[in-house]
Amino acid sequence: MSPGFRKLPPLPRRRSGSIRDRKIDMPEMDRNGRPLRILLVDDAPVNLAVCSRLLGRMGCRVEPATSGEYAVAMFRHGCPEARYDLILMDMNMPGMNGMEASRAIRKLEADLPPEHPYRDRPVPILILTSKNPGDKVKDFRRAGANDFLYKPFQPEVVREALAKWIPVHV
Repeated sequence: MSPGFRKLPPLPRRRSGSIRDRKIDMPEMDRNGRPLRILLVDDAPVNLAVCSRLLGRMGCRVEPATSGEYAVAMFRHGCPEARYDLILMDMNMPGMNGMEASRAIRKLEADLPPEHPYRDRPVPILILTSKNPGDKVKDFRRAGANDFLYKPFQPEVVREALAKWIPVHV
């Protein structure tokens, strides 16, 4: 170890049953025992981990994607079985950003056969942003996004968003 660094004590281990591990009840999301399937798109591993854990506590099954391109590929792959109930899409990512990925997903939905479930009930897409979107809200909607959420996530806000948008799709 170099002389400029000091050895830090190990982080305390969390006890099982910690408040951060407890399940968050969502009675309005009763899906006959089937968990909500969410495609979570963010290029920051910390954001993926935090949001995945929160959504997991809410009883959701999360499939993470680290880029817009990867999210579009995952959506395309999941289309035959109508895999996703909601998409949470980061706005700013290198390569394909959230609005471009939303447009690509909406185009994939439009090209599906008429009997496909996504044609009648498109998957809700919520843009994730850390800044006030201001005038960009209109751009979000034109790109095919339904709404937006601020980061960092507040459990109550995420719960309200799920309660608002999932019944629209189901």
